[in-house]
Amino acid sequence: MPKRHHPYAAGGNTGWSIGSNSLTAAGQSELLKDLGRQLRHSYQSVLEQPAPDRIGQLLERLEKARLPDGDKDH
Repeated sequence: MPKRHHPYAAGGNTGWSIGSNSLTAAGQSELLKDLGRQLRHSYQSVLEQPAPDRIGQLLERLEKARLPDGDKDH
């Protein structure tokens, strides 16, 4: 029996839609705002956790690399 391609498999989501194509620009904006609110609510506990030490170290390195040579003190 041949394998079926799942429509949501990697690279196969070209036909995926949340059904917002018929919405006005204002409706699409509200839909995205609501989606953002729902995601923030769902992941609030994750957002409140401190970043792992390794991520903090990488962020410090990026910040130092971004600053001009004469501005090491911020």
